[in-house]
Amino acid sequence: MLDGAILFTSYTVKKHINAKLGNILLFSLLLYLPLTLFTEWIYNDSISSTLVILLLGLLCRVWYSQSRFKYFWFFLAALDLAFTFILRQNSVVIIIALLITIVLMGQALRQKFVQISILIATVIVVYFGSSVIQTAQRYERNNQVVTPATRYINMGLNPNTSGQIDGNDAWLYEQPGRTPKEKNRLYLSSIKRRLLNYSVGSLSEHFLKKATYMYGTGLTIQDFFYWYAGNKNNLEESILDRFGVTLVNGFQFFYILLSVMTFVFLWRHLKNKRSIPPVVLFSVLGVLGVCAFQVGLWEVRDRYSLLAVPFTVFIFSYALAELDIVGWISRFGSVLKQDVIRYFIISTGLLVFGYLSNYSLTTQLVEKNNVSIHQPYVAYAGQSDVKIKAHDKLKITFDVETTGNAGIFYNSAYSISSDSKSQQVKKYLPLQISLMNTTLHKSIEVDSNGNTKANTMQKGKYVLTLTNPTNQAIYTQGIIDIGKADFSFNSLYRSISGHPELMPVMTVARSSQNTLVSKKQYNAIFTLLFVILCIITYMFRKKDKILPLNKSKV
Repeated sequence: MLDGAILFTSYTVKKHINAKLGNILLFSLLLYLPLTLFTEWIYNDSISSTLVILLLGLLCRVWYSQSRFKYFWFFLAALDLAFTFILRQNSVVIIIALLITIVLMGQALRQKFVQISILIATVIVVYFGSSVIQTAQRYERNNQVVTPATRYINMGLNPNTSGQIDGNDAWLYEQPGRTPKEKNRLYLSSIKRRLLNYSVGSLSEHFLKKATYMYGTGLTIQDFFYWYAGNKNNLEESILDRFGVTLVNGFQFFYILLSVMTFVFLWRHLKNKRSIPPVVLFSVLGVLGVCAFQVGLWEVRDRYSLLAVPFTVFIFSYALAELDIVGWISRFGSVLKQDVIRYFIISTGLLVFGYLSNYSLTTQLVEKNNVSIHQPYVAYAGQSDVKIKAHDKLKITFDVETTGNAGIFYNSAYSISSDSKSQQVKKYLPLQISLMNTTLHKSIEVDSNGNTKANTMQKGKYVLTLTNPTNQAIYTQGIIDIGKADFSFNSLYRSISGHPELMPVMTVARSSQNTLVSKKQYNAIFTLLFVILCIITYMFRKKDKILPLNKSKV
């Protein structure tokens, strides 16, 4: 989907606006590393970013082509935007951006009215149509897990964080038994308290921290490093995990260039009071809208910025297309050629300084958990609480294929005064957990929190037993009820024996110490930079023979 959207949009721009712009857009979108790597993650941000790229291509056909079917192309654009809104509700700012663009464009009043009508009608039909489909598929709303939007607004105002998701803050009022209305009332009270504790200055500072957190690196570090790939019965560290730090630092050159060129392009247009093309105006409003929504209202994650990436890359491509690269190289080259050796020595000195000042990254050890088994994240999967009958025993068998591991088995259970959870009368108590290595016939100690000691889990087959030691039923979040989903074919997941719908929350990992980046990776980066510097130096010394400075020949 992503490749198709990139090819369609770049081809459309090349055909209907400018061939040079279309080529630059194609390579810029393909070079945007987080977007292309993002397809590795199963989450709807990847699809919504793809739909935004496709949206830009469809709008270019509406605004720049001579097609007789412009209203048809606009209907497809509206349909695309409606599906984007279904996937990611923060894309409502893109709908608003498109409405503003249509109003400000120099089109006939009738065209504006028809386009606005098509957009609003399509979004409404798709939105309510999705509810009809849900009803037809017997989708049932579970009020136990429904969470109000105010939960995320409250997290965004947390003074102890940069407005990102926080474990304690995320589940502040999410206890079982509370209705969405009760949760909403509690979150609203918390929002009011937090706002009253901010001054205008401190709130502005907090928003700046949120923006820095969201846009600081241009990569989705928060959610998408420490990736693992499945291999037989165990997880293995992925290539992205091993080379993550290298990827981040290598990508920063492009990310900084993209950000600076986007700002310069817009500044030049505003300063010279030049008209901004409709698709660029729409892109600017899209970027501002996403930023204002996330920073000014919602909680932030670095991946949330990806919705605005297609807009930013589009503006960047316009900036490069407008730049007289040949003329710039000619003027700069004339100055540089006279003293190219001096500039080469200065640049080499800066490169050596960078190499030495950051060399500690290759020697400083950091502790890292190499995960081999990881079962569902308790808060995001399935039913919140699973009932275990009095004196019931649940068993799980699994294999561990490496030595020196530690286990974490989520151990949180509680009893209630009656079967009605709405009374909220709870008594928290641990499950009884026993762990046996059946290969070595050895019992492994598990503490009351569900953790084993480091390096106690060796290679072999294991049986984990969870026991309710009380005379009454208890409820636990340490087991996820996945309902009718069948994971039995997937060797990476382990269910409770005799209960394929029940999956224990557990992690088995081997702790190790390693450097953030290996010496080989580090040396390779700086060697590559030095080679590039040498090539550039040679090109400027021989610029009259190598660089195409005659515009008529270009």
